[in-house]
Amino acid sequence: MLKEERHNIILSEIKTHNKVYSTELGKLLGVSEDTVRRDLNELAKSGHIKKVHGGAMANPFIPAVIKNQHITKQQERVMIAEKASEYLQPHSVILLDGVATNLIMVDMLPKDLTATIFTNSLQIASKLFEFPYIETILLGGRLSHKYRMTTGMDVINSLLEIHADICFMEVSSVHEEIGVTESDREIAITKKAMIKASSRVVVLCLSENIGSIQPFKVESINKIDALISDFHPDHFQLEKLRTKGVEII
Repeated sequence: MLKEERHNIILSEIKTHNKVYSTELGKLLGVSEDTVRRDLNELAKSGHIKKVHGGAMANPFIPAVIKNQHITKQQERVMIAEKASEYLQPHSVILLDGVATNLIMVDMLPKDLTATIFTNSLQIASKLFEFPYIETILLGGRLSHKYRMTTGMDVINSLLEIHADICFMEVSSVHEEIGVTESDREIAITKKAMIKASSRVVVLCLSENIGSIQPFKVESINKIDALISDFHPDHFQLEKLRTKGVEII
């Protein structure tokens, strides 16, 4: 059983029973108590649970952004979001697509930030409502229940009428020759329109997806200005992208 599968089972048990015991989890998962202990440590460190003697319980102070998202690569996403948030300039027109890392980044914004933010994410738009100096524009379109965002031609047509200073876009894969690709055609088309609507495009990508290729192309690598990942900027796997003119942050 993969670690992420174990984590999902642990969270499900805690959601059901509020508290779990390490010995019972070991039997349920078919792993040693040492493995259970490591899993609980990781979940506690990322804020999903609270460790107690002999096991763990629900974390009453869990942030909503963690509660509403899958836990996959949570720590890596937080690292990327922290880097990206440093590049948000006051009085900018910003475009945020509705994926997990951007949702995390919104929680890191200063409450006095003055900006105009366009987004196709219902969750991001809802969070931005709490920022009194941010003008939030939700791009209307067909609602995707899977992604909790708007997609389709209405969104694309809206993007034709705006111009953003910067776009922060999380992608499923980025390759030095093929460029940015996605697993969903409609999402790929929407992201392509976002790139065209922005002066500067900053791609957010998990390190494990760098160098991979998905079925539907978003844009060529020369349309991307910068890349933020959970790799250190000097990591050797980023060198091919750097030679293509992509700024590595």
